[in-house]
Amino acid sequence: MAQMEEGVDEVGLRINEEKTKYMINTRNKVRFRSDKHLQVYNYKFERVEYFRYLGSLITENSDSNTDIKARIMAGNRSYTLYCYC
Repeated sequence: MAQMEEGVDEVGLRINEEKTKYMINTRNKVRFRSDKHLQVYNYKFERVEYFRYLGSLITENSDSNTDIKARIMAGNRSYTLYCYC
């Protein structure tokens, strides 16, 4: 972590605690501590179960069905709004 802090300082970047989250891949059924936050030096990062990346829903267990269902629901909402306007 110290090397990362030095590297980002050299190019003028900063670590944003509020925007930086972490996720654990639970697909392998390995037991992890259920801490909601990860403490690294002075930074505290929040654990999330899913997040959107480039329009796709990424989940802890790498389940693509969740992404597909979310896309279908978004399409249905869009279709419903378009048809009733």
